[in-house]
Amino acid sequence: MSLEVERSTAWVKSAVKCGALLAGLILLPGCERQAEVLPGEEPRAPVEVRASVDRAVATTGDLITFRVTVDYDPTWEVQIPDPGSEIAGFRLVELGRDEPRESRGRVIESRYYQLRADLVGSYVLPPVTVAYRPGQPPGSQAPDSRTDPAEPWSEATTSEIFVEVESVLPTSGRAEDIRDLKPLRDVGRRPPWLWIGLGSLLAIGVALAVVWWVRRWRRRLSQVPLRPAHEIAFETLATLRRTDFDDPEAVRRFHFQISETIRSYVENRFDFNATDLTTEEILDWLDLGEGPEEGQGEQLGQFLRETDQVKFAHHDPARPDIELTYERALRFVEATREPDEPLEEAA
Repeated sequence: MSLEVERSTAWVKSAVKCGALLAGLILLPGCERQAEVLPGEEPRAPVEVRASVDRAVATTGDLITFRVTVDYDPTWEVQIPDPGSEIAGFRLVELGRDEPRESRGRVIESRYYQLRADLVGSYVLPPVTVAYRPGQPPGSQAPDSRTDPAEPWSEATTSEIFVEVESVLPTSGRAEDIRDLKPLRDVGRRPPWLWIGLGSLLAIGVALAVVWWVRRWRRRLSQVPLRPAHEIAFETLATLRRTDFDDPEAVRRFHFQISETIRSYVENRFDFNATDLTTEEILDWLDLGEGPEEGQGEQLGQFLRETDQVKFAHHDPARPDIELTYERALRFVEATREPDEPLEEAA
């Protein structure tokens, strides 16, 4: 009798396990993918945004990495702005973004901006506001009620970040760094005239060798002409021509590099510090009439404004616009290049 009871009990347990497994296989395809919530953990907001810097205190010339990270539920529609144009007091050296990655059913996107401050002082990095609203579930092809264009947008904002830039020079000395002079004492020995004579001869020989080497170096330097500024610019522009214009990130780097190339050319050609100045300061210099001619100055100003639109306003140029920017850079260098020196004068 007990053997039959045990067999019945085992059969009932097997039937229950099979039924639970079959129910799980039936319901699993219909479940939407949602963010994982551990037991005892509070539900997270659909979108979380945070900003950070790798150093809050830096010195002039240091690179500061400003990073904006957005952690959101993939079932929500998210709009991430580009705060590059709102960053004041820093030079934007490089910008980029990391590949989106998934973690516990959520998507994490990150963008970074490498900044450099040339002046000592306190700076404030602006807050970043991310807009979001309910979107379409991932993998769904049919329209969903949550994708209604009239759905209001919500916002998540980071806090301001304060950065202190200090000078690399010491502010003041310390009194304990200065020591008193030691009292004089009588050595009681004869001057080592032999060593003094040998040292003097050695110093004279070294001085004569240095003079001979400097003269020879100057003679070689005078014989080798320096490369003209337009040759360097043409060489760099030819390298930029091989950029993959189908890649949006490559297009943005192209506009940064071609702008830096023309600024370096202006600095070497007209002896004007164009690489460390803003576009507005360069336009003020052009208005003074100290640089290129009037028509050439207008070409340079238009070129700088167009590249700034791509660098800081997140403008996506079309392929004809990219070609036009490249041609304007070539025409400006060709129009303002130094005239070739005659062969007789060069000889």
